[in-house]
Amino acid sequence: MSRQGLFDALEPPPMATDRIFFAIMPDADAIADIVALTARLKTQHGMRGRPTADTKLHVTLHHLGDFAGMPHAKVASAKRAAEAAAKAMATFVACFDTAQSFVTRRNNRPLVLTGDDGVIGIAALHRALASAMPKAGLPPIPASYTPHITLLYDDITALPQPVAPVEWRVRELLLLHSRLGQGQPYTALGRWPLRGQS
Repeated sequence: MSRQGLFDALEPPPMATDRIFFAIMPDADAIADIVALTARLKTQHGMRGRPTADTKLHVTLHHLGDFAGMPHAKVASAKRAAEAAAKAMATFVACFDTAQSFVTRRNNRPLVLTGDDGVIGIAALHRALASAMPKAGLPPIPASYTPHITLLYDDITALPQPVAPVEWRVRELLLLHSRLGQGQPYTALGRWPLRGQS
C-alpha cells in the first residue's frame, strides 16, 4: 500500500448528517393526547427527560440509514417502495394502550407507547414495505418489529402499564428526513395515501 493509501485508510469516515426513514405520524387529536399522557407519566415516575417534540411524534416503520449527505439514489428507490406498499394497504386505525420503558441500554432508556391488537395494521404496513423494498432495489428488512411511539428518554425504568388508548386513522405512509443534531422538524420527502384515502 502506498503512503497516501495508508493515510486514506486511517482517515475517519465522514460524519453522518442525514437520516432517512419510513414512518407514520399521529393526527392533531392524537398528538394532544400523547402530550397530555407524557406529562402524566413523567410526573408519575419522577422522570426528568425532555418529551419528544410534538412535530417529531411518529412511529418508525423502517430506518433506511444515517448518511453523510443526502443519499439521492436510495431516496429514489425508497419512494418506489413506498408507492408500492401504500397501494397494498387500506387505511386503518392505530391504537396504543400500553406505556413502558424499553430496556435497550443501561442509561437514557426510551419511554414508549405500545399496543397489542391496536397495532396490527402498522405491522401489516411494515410487512408491505418489507415486500416492496427488494423489488425497488433496497436490502430486505428484518421481520422482527415492535410498533411504538417514543415519548421521552430517561434513566428511570417504567414497567408496562395500561393507559388510556391513543388512536387515530392512518391515512398515509411517509418518507422522512432528519438533519442529525440540528433539532429541526422532520422534512417529508414523500407522502403516499393508503387505499381508501382520496
